[in-house]
Amino acid sequence: MTGGEDGEDAAASPKPCGTEKCKKIVKDADNGIRCDECELWFHAGCEQVSVGLYKELQKSRTQLWMCKKCRGSRKNYKQEIIKLRAENEEMKEENRKMDTKVKDLETKNGEMKKKLQELEEKLLSTKSDITSQVMNMVRDEMNERDETQKRANNIVVYNLPEPDGTVVEERIKEDINNCAYLLKDVLKVEVGVTKVMRLGKRNDNNTRPRPTLFKLENESEKWHVLSKAKNLKYANEKTRKIGISLDMTKRQREENKKLRDELKIRRDRGERWQIKRGQLVPSFRQQTDNSEGATGGQ
Repeated sequence: MTGGEDGEDAAASPKPCGTEKCKKIVKDADNGIRCDECELWFHAGCEQVSVGLYKELQKSRTQLWMCKKCRGSRKNYKQEIIKLRAENEEMKEENRKMDTKVKDLETKNGEMKKKLQELEEKLLSTKSDITSQVMNMVRDEMNERDETQKRANNIVVYNLPEPDGTVVEERIKEDINNCAYLLKDVLKVEVGVTKVMRLGKRNDNNTRPRPTLFKLENESEKWHVLSKAKNLKYANEKTRKIGISLDMTKRQREENKKLRDELKIRRDRGERWQIKRGQLVPSFRQQTDNSEGATGGQ
């Protein structure tokens, strides 16, 4: 806005020039001009407004004019706006990247949850399997102990001739008599026998005798009979082929086979070992030989 007839009279309201180096009162005759931004008055010369532009501003009521300071501020604002817009775009790009990362993380999180669920299911399944296996092992162990206890006083006699009688009672009586003869007359042991029975189904066409189970009164009697069993092959021709062994469970038979296989290996190497009460131990002769060898070595 400029001073003059059609504009606001600068002199009617005297104000200092807005230019820092001037500060003199802007009079009507000084070609005063007011900034439409800060509304301060200036000398046209202080703001280096040309005569032509001053006249043009005097004629126009719509054209705006701003002082250097305001124009500089406007420029700075524009630059700040441009900068803010650029920063805003950068933030938008960062947000897009973050959104992508979040989606990737959500996808991975979903996959991890699925894997975790699968692992939990496997863990539960494995736990169930282990529990089942442990229960089976405990049950098998209990059954094994029960079976071992039931057989604790038993011995099994092999190749004891079968009775020829056709009546069951007669065959049982003959087996009992053969049992008494074997124990008392041949092995010379005094033990109590509570039960005698043949193992397996009778077959008239089978020439090989079925094994015979003797149930004794206690376990010590069993070991006493077994300690004498080796004398059978020296007693007489009838008893030479008769053998006596423990009444073993399936597991015990498997373990006994392993022991016998190991015993054969050791004996093939010239070592003197024997199986005693379910264990491999050096024979007395082996111990004697070792002692003599040690004495000789000194």
